[in-house]
Amino acid sequence: MAAVTVQKPLDVGGPISRRAAALANAKWFRALAWRALRDGGPEAKLRAANARAAARIVLRQARREALVSRMVREAFHPDL
Repeated sequence: MAAVTVQKPLDVGGPISRRAAALANAKWFRALAWRALRDGGPEAKLRAANARAAARIVLRQARREALVSRMVREAFHPDL
């Protein structure tokens, strides 16, 4: 039995890669917040709160970009 392979081009710069980048950035900011609280230091709670806020901003911006991208795609290609 012959094996069939389908080669799909990578989604570089597309919606999937942008979503993955946003999730990775949010995860990094949340880890930074946890590290700030764990390590202590001056203004640890404030630094952790700022990192969590940055993670929320990244996710909110990714959602907004996805919505705009969807609207543009539907405007130019209403049949899809």
